[in-house]
This record gives sequence, C-alpha cells and structure tokens, in this order.
Amino acid sequence: MSIINLITPPDKIFNLTAGIFLIKPDNNLKIQFQSILSKIDVDLNIFIFDKDDYDISWLLDVSNQADFIIIDIDNCDDLTKKFISCIIAQPNVHYITNDNSTPWHLLNRNRIYNLDWIADKFNNEDEDAT
Repeated sequence: MSIINLITPPDKIFNLTAGIFLIKPDNNLKIQFQSILSKIDVDLNIFIFDKDDYDISWLLDVSNQADFIIIDIDNCDDLTKKFISCIIAQPNVHYITNDNSTPWHLLNRNRIYNLDWIADKFNNEDEDAT
C-alpha cells in the first residue's frame, strides 16, 4: 500500500517522494484525481492550492518543488491568474481550461482534458523500476 502525503498551505515537506501539485482544482478534478490515486501504487506528495488559498509565496515555492503541476485555469481566482503565466511556462505543467481565446498554448503545449495520463505515467515508471 502506498503512502500519500497531502500538503496544503502553509505546510511544506522535503523528501525524495514524487510530488503532484494541483492548483485550484474543482470538485470534478478532485474526484477524478482520487479515483486515479486508487490505481497507483507509489508513494506520493500531493500538494493542493485550493479555492480558498491565497498564499502566493507558497504557490510559487511549491511549483518549483513538484514533479508534476496541474492547473485548473478556469477555477483560478484573479490573484492566482496573475501568476499562472510564470508557472505555466515550466515543462512539467499541465493545464485544463475551456478558454479557447487566451493563447495559453503559446506558453505551454501541455493542455489536458482529463487526468488519465497520470495513472499511465506512474504505472509505467513502476514497471521500469522492476
């Protein structure tokens, strides 16, 4: 059975465990992510910057620490959106949006429509380790 550490502001964790950072996930994204976690058998740090979180310093610090970042752009408040362009330019960032008018793809081509790829990513890494 894997160990899942859930970390929210202002807490931090420093270990060698892989980390996934969810930024402003809506309830549907959380449910989908929870379902995927049940299929993954690796230890993970899950960082969540939720709808009531506004600690931008923590957001920026953790975005430099996590292995994978998933941003729900449509669910971001105005303050968080001001820092999205800084974060989204990183190659380990994936984003979800229904906004087709903002050219996010110019900063990052990792647009996703669901989280199925995460289970595949960690299951493949698990197979590579054996």
